[in-house]
Amino acid sequence: ISGYTLTVQASDNGNPSRVNTTTVNIDVSDVNDNPPVFSKGNYSVIIQENKPIGFSVLQLVVTDKDSSHNGPPFLFTILSGNEGNTFQINQQGVLTTTAALNRKVRDHYLLHVKVADNGKPPLSSLTYIDIRVIEESIYSPAILPLEIFITAFGEEYSGGVIGKIHATDQDVYDTLTYNLDHKMESLFSVSSTGGKLIAHKRLDVGQYLLNVTVTDGKFTTASDITVHIRQITQDILNHSITIRFANLAPEEFIGDYWRNFQRALRNILGVRRNDIQIISLQPSDPPSNLDVLLNIEKSSSSQHPVRILLHKINSSVPDLEEILGVRIINVFHKLCAGLDCPLKFCEEKVAVDENMMSTHSTARLSFVTPRHHRTAVCLC
Repeated sequence: ISGYTLTVQASDNGNPSRVNTTTVNIDVSDVNDNPPVFSKGNYSVIIQENKPIGFSVLQLVVTDKDSSHNGPPFLFTILSGNEGNTFQINQQGVLTTTAALNRKVRDHYLLHVKVADNGKPPLSSLTYIDIRVIEESIYSPAILPLEIFITAFGEEYSGGVIGKIHATDQDVYDTLTYNLDHKMESLFSVSSTGGKLIAHKRLDVGQYLLNVTVTDGKFTTASDITVHIRQITQDILNHSITIRFANLAPEEFIGDYWRNFQRALRNILGVRRNDIQIISLQPSDPPSNLDVLLNIEKSSSSQHPVRILLHKINSSVPDLEEILGVRIINVFHKLCAGLDCPLKFCEEKVAVDENMMSTHSTARLSFVTPRHHRTAVCLC
């Protein structure tokens, strides 16, 4: 408790008794009775050789429970293990190199480090930093090309996370950093450490080609990312077809089944592969099932008669299941669930909610689609 405010009352022995009060403020000053504490009892670091002088190895985080005048600025001292004065620690607790590291000369350092606070007298704590020096990168990072399909109900896509760039490196301890072509930074951005790709607001319908690079600090690899923003209309939704799959997650469908499914439908329906487009992906009921809402276009950008498409697909369900190795529960245009009227007297409208966009991303494909829902009425 840093302070007390006391109200003191004095009363005399008269009749009637007279009283008066006053306030006594007591400030409790801090004494330096808490040493600074490292965030870890000891540290382990792996660093590649031949890093430039001044390379940041580690950020030491220190806390002190005393008040500010008995805490920072902290004084860091390397007590032992710093052969050749290879490392130094600044006042902010950043451990950096002061010489080039060569694992053939020395591949291990064990630094004994002390931190002292600013109190009088100062208090201190100790820690160890175990540093292993490994060989520098010998492999370039590998980055997979990514194709992204975005469904927009209107002439613009409102923006958000649209996928994740996947890169690997055979050098086990390499840290990968992602960068995007500066020409596209007004429209897109990528997180430097995770590779998450973000589209900014007001993206027009169309195709965008992005150049992304990933570096391990020594080698840099580039790859292209293609972003397709497709516009859907109410007319397209009115002619859409839904395929309901059993026990399938959206990412699993995209990564393992979509291309084969698209190819199989192309052969069944006699259309081009790119004429078969995903409008929406979402869990069904129960949530372990998956509803895939499709648009199937003619070359003239108009829809095929839905009843003919439904007949062809339903007739080929056993073949599709055999090709894909997954069970198809239903293929439908109108579901009219919960209504007692005959199906032919049912009118159903499919709508999408652009405020509920879902991103389903795999290493090579990503789909950003709105949630869809159905409203059915009886006409009879």
